[in-house]
Amino acid sequence: MRHHPFSTLAIGALAFGSACASQPRPTIRAADIERIQCDSTSTSRDDLVRSIAVLRVRPMFTHMRSNTSGEDRVNGVMLLVRPPGGVSAEQLTRILQCHGARALLGQLDGDSVQNDPYWLPDTWVAIDVKAEDGNFAVTLTTDTVRDNLRVFGRANRYADEHALANGSGLP
Repeated sequence: MRHHPFSTLAIGALAFGSACASQPRPTIRAADIERIQCDSTSTSRDDLVRSIAVLRVRPMFTHMRSNTSGEDRVNGVMLLVRPPGGVSAEQLTRILQCHGARALLGQLDGDSVQNDPYWLPDTWVAIDVKAEDGNFAVTLTTDTVRDNLRVFGRANRYADEHALANGSGLP
């Protein structure tokens, strides 16, 4: 059976298109998060987001290996923060995810928190918070190296503005 070059190209384009379609658009993802996780207790906690004290910011790397060498690529950012009073890691995860979802959906002023690393225009930022030695490790990841670098830049500026007043927690 002989394949026409166009049909092979069309099949390849369909396969590529369906692979890309498996990843939901950032606004759809944000709307799902907002609908499922956000309620009146998590609405607009910008005051909490503005008050988070940052101890440290560091990029997270993935080592990519090729035939001749390897390279490290930024695949996320980790902020070490002081736990806000009376807020668990799970609650902070929800608050930050709702904050990011609402900012992405245009329900919050994107500039309400200076250099906000918890969202990017047209990009979903995945957020996970875990307890770490009495503090919280906030992990932020996106789908591309470029966007992870954007989040890292924002996180550094955010950390500069949210460092502890006495500087005792800075490395």
